Amino acid sequence: MAKNIHTRHHIGGTSLMSVDPDELKNVVRDGLFSMSASEQESFIRVLVIEMERANLKMSAYLIPLGIPGKVPRDLTPTEVGHLIRFLRINVPQAMPSVERAMGSFSVFDEKIGRAQDPLAA
Repeated sequence: MAKNIHTRHHIGGTSLMSVDPDELKNVVRDGLFSMSASEQESFIRVLVIEMERANLKMSAYLIPLGIPGKVPRDLTPTEVGHLIRFLRINVPQAMPSVERAMGSFSVFDEKIGRAQDPLAA
């Protein structure tokens, strides 16, 4: 796990507010799929903590989105991606928390870089 962690507030020097919401969802989903189960749990735990620091509760957004997971470890990579897409569109005050969480895992750097590169598609 430690090999994928470092601290920064922007991913690859990019603010997540400049990333298309659907691309952001794909980046998160693909990044989580490339992690081990324990790394996925660690990312979700960091995201929960960062959101709580901003007085936001992740669980408050799950049921309205139709995500059945009651606890973070029950969330699938696709569900986490969908949640972050929703936050990007509807809860902009959550994005600094998302950026801090994603910035803690280097796997997202490369994927954000590809999402920002118009020739990568």
